[in-house]
Amino acid sequence: MSTNGGFYPTPRTTFGPDGPICWPRLDEEHAAEMLDELTDWVQWLTHRFTLDHRTIPTCWNQHGPLIEELAALYTAWQTAYALTAEGDAPLAWMNHFAAARQRLADWVARTGCRPGAHRSK
Repeated sequence: MSTNGGFYPTPRTTFGPDGPICWPRLDEEHAAEMLDELTDWVQWLTHRFTLDHRTIPTCWNQHGPLIEELAALYTAWQTAYALTAEGDAPLAWMNHFAAARQRLADWVARTGCRPGAHRSK
């Protein structure tokens, strides 16, 4: 994924995943590709919205609930900004994002991870 000069991410595929990402259905190779693409988007998201370790820790990709939440946000973001999206779709995504930030913070608190200190559970 490129970031168009650091501004907006461009999915590696035509427009990201074909639909919601269902991790158990992906073979190992496709799951690794999707995680790479998701990682690029999460880096952009973290920078764009100035999110810190309390919302998205650096070890997010080692915690299933965080992967699921972020993958859902990524899919919804792509849908919200598709050429076929309704005009208010980005605003709806922002509402979903606000709720997701709270869920992410809750999950992060449960992990016990701190900057530079991953705790596997």
